[in-house]
Amino acid sequence: MNAPVDSLKEKIYLSQQDFKNSFFKFLFRPPSDELTSKAGNYLVLGIAYVFGMFHWAWFVFFGNVQDRYADWQKFFEFYQVIQNALYEKSVPYFMPYIFKGTNQFLAIPETDLSPTVLLLGFLSIEEFFLAQMLVMYSVGFLGCLWLKRKYQWSLVSFVIFFLLFNFNGHITSHLAVGHWSWIAYFLLPFYVDWVLSLVEGDASGSQPGRLALVLFGILLLGGLHLFVWCLLFLLLVSPFQKRYWKPVLGGVALALVFSMHRILPAIITFWEYKNPFMHGFPSLSVLWSALTQIYQSEGAIQDMRYGENTSMPWWEVDHYISILGLGFLIYFGLWRRWRDREAATDYRTLNIPMLLIMVFSFGAIFGFISQLPLPLISVERTPSRFLIIPLLVLLALSCIWMQRTFDRLLPGWGVQILAAAGIAFEGIFLMEHSSVWYEHTSNIRLAPELLQDLEPASAWAKSVETLYVPIVQGSYLISLVALIAFFAWTQYFKTKRSALEKAVEV
Repeated sequence: MNAPVDSLKEKIYLSQQDFKNSFFKFLFRPPSDELTSKAGNYLVLGIAYVFGMFHWAWFVFFGNVQDRYADWQKFFEFYQVIQNALYEKSVPYFMPYIFKGTNQFLAIPETDLSPTVLLLGFLSIEEFFLAQMLVMYSVGFLGCLWLKRKYQWSLVSFVIFFLLFNFNGHITSHLAVGHWSWIAYFLLPFYVDWVLSLVEGDASGSQPGRLALVLFGILLLGGLHLFVWCLLFLLLVSPFQKRYWKPVLGGVALALVFSMHRILPAIITFWEYKNPFMHGFPSLSVLWSALTQIYQSEGAIQDMRYGENTSMPWWEVDHYISILGLGFLIYFGLWRRWRDREAATDYRTLNIPMLLIMVFSFGAIFGFISQLPLPLISVERTPSRFLIIPLLVLLALSCIWMQRTFDRLLPGWGVQILAAAGIAFEGIFLMEHSSVWYEHTSNIRLAPELLQDLEPASAWAKSVETLYVPIVQGSYLISLVALIAFFAWTQYFKTKRSALEKAVEV
């Protein structure tokens, strides 16, 4: 008599189990070829993309950055020089004010000279700030998607990488105070992918070229600091395997030739310019705070210091990922990776370089290294910034091992609820951090003033002024010829390989 009821209960139970299994597969497994799986993935990815786009548009005041804070003003003036040159159809060799001792505009390696600056011929500078922010965020999102596809990340793994990459304290604090050259940060997923490919044993002939293009793009956007950090990390990785030398040296050499128009004028103009060295993290407790605490202060932004006896502002140490994010990196990126003895690639050769970069980011250790007669090494005066490179490499490794853990998990509501709660709380923590930095900077207003009031002219830059224009012209020619030759060579080999493949098929 109870058979129909029992049968109905069994059907409901089986239906619930099917739903649980399907939902688990949707969240924790790579997308399948099923239409519903693909559509659901695209929907979630689309929501994440739009959310990030709105966040960055809001965070940079929808482009309305003029006269807010000194560095915002500096880049506003830089773009004004480019815009005037576009209007006048002239080359902006010089600018009407002094920056770090010179008015030789094309020698300044922090300026944005990417192709998108052509939009300044049609947009206002405020509109361009917004457009460039959204363009670079979109490029960074494509980089995140590239890693997702390569490592077959599920939605949960991808969303965690997306949140921690896009909204960590390093990038939000630096952009908050107007360090606009940090837009090159959004190219770093492609750099991380290259480093991981190197360790994985990718021996393809395209390796040097791919590294060169990433580094070239970073420097083209004015990301001189990020460029140097990337080179430093590669310098520390290279000694661990002989097979690393060729792609690293080849890629760096190509990048330097491609970027000659940025490097050579800067070297000549700023040869005698010295950045005053600032210390890195003074202690492990400050590092812990930088990763896990949101800076709260009612004082002026210029007074944001991590200690009473330091001139270092908080944005130079801020790498906030919350205690939840830090736990994620430690558990999956370190503990699970160390315990996984069966992995085809355990990326062990990255451990010491990541540790050394972290060591260099403390105190004055890098200050002694920066005195060595090495090119570009003296550019860095704030070693606490270095930490973002090993942090992003560790983030990618953490997501890889998280996915490997998911692949072995059995379906269950517990892990789904835990993952959803973790993502929700991490998102809230990161948005709170962004909101606090937005408030710190939104009320800052400075009266318009030329940058020549901030720094005196350099006698050295003035003495080499007669060399400046021909050096700029010659270096641009070198870069242009190198890029044309590279792409022509690449196309030649693609055509040759395609012809060989067709011959083999016949």
